[in-house]
Amino acid sequence: MKKLSLYIMPVQLFLAAFWFKNGFLDKVVGISLGILHPKTAYYGLTWGGWHDHIVTNWDNSRIGHLFFTPLFEFLFPIIIILQCLPVLFILMSIINKEFLVGRARPWLMRSAITSFLVTTIMLFSQTLSNARDAEYLLNLFSISMILIVYLTVVDKMIEKQHNN
Repeated sequence: MKKLSLYIMPVQLFLAAFWFKNGFLDKVVGISLGILHPKTAYYGLTWGGWHDHIVTNWDNSRIGHLFFTPLFEFLFPIIIILQCLPVLFILMSIINKEFLVGRARPWLMRSAITSFLVTTIMLFSQTLSNARDAEYLLNLFSISMILIVYLTVVDKMIEKQHNN
């Protein structure tokens, strides 16, 4: 038990759970099920469902309608990939045993930074479009920033203890 880094594991769990659900399950699995079983899949998670939801949000403003809506077919796959990256980085973090005391945590930091970047991109488009999703994205933006700072502080704390 002393070998587990209890400072780090909650960060790994949060990032993995959040992006696994919102990136992989909602987007990849939902869209795949919509392709494989179009009559029984939940429409909201299919390509068409996501298109309707996102484009409706973007169309709340002229800026979103003009700049984002026409590019949905190009932008949405990029967002899907970006939303799956934090989970992949967390998997690499777990494989490299970054949850143990005394380990470097480059994959965990990459996951936190990617979470911050994808949230920033989504928040930017939703804010310009005056969409309601901007509220929860602002919270996730703040949490992602805090995670990056937290990981930096924990690493410095551990490095200081190691040097003493």
